Amino acid sequence: MYPGVPGTPTAPPPRAVDTLAQLRGGLSASAPADWVEQLRSGLRQLRDELREHIAATEGPNGLYDEVRRSDPRLACAVTRLRREHGKLSDTVDELSAWASEAEEDPSRLNAVRPRIRALLKQWGSHRRRDTQLAYDAVSLDLGGQD
Repeated sequence: MYPGVPGTPTAPPPRAVDTLAQLRGGLSASAPADWVEQLRSGLRQLRDELREHIAATEGPNGLYDEVRRSDPRLACAVTRLRREHGKLSDTVDELSAWASEAEEDPSRLNAVRPRIRALLKQWGSHRRRDTQLAYDAVSLDLGGQD
C-alpha cells in the first residue's frame, strides 16, 4: 500500500493468481476435457475481480479520486485507466457469452485462444499501470532543483 493513497494495489490479490492460472489452464495445448468449464469459471472470477477493482479505483474515495486530488497532472492517466475498465469489462462479457454457449470442441478453443490471451495481457498491463499511477502520485520530484 502506498501512503496516502487508499486502495492502492501492491500485488494482485491471491485470488487473481488463481483466476489467471485457471484461464491459462483452460487455454493450454493439453487442455483437460473440461476446458470450457475451466474457461467459464476463470472468466466469472475475472469479471468479479474486475468489478472489485473498478469499485476500489473509481468508487467514492477510490484510488483515482485520491490521485486526482493529490496530483492533478495525472488526470489524463486516470481518464485513460477508466476507459480501459470499460474495454476490459466489454471483452470479459463478450468472452463469457461465448463460453456460455461453447461446446467441448477443441477447434472452438483454437478460435478464442488468442482473444483470451490478449485479455490476460491487457489485464496484467492495466494492473501494472494502476500501480505505477499510485507510485507516481506519491513520489517526490527530487531532480532539477537549485
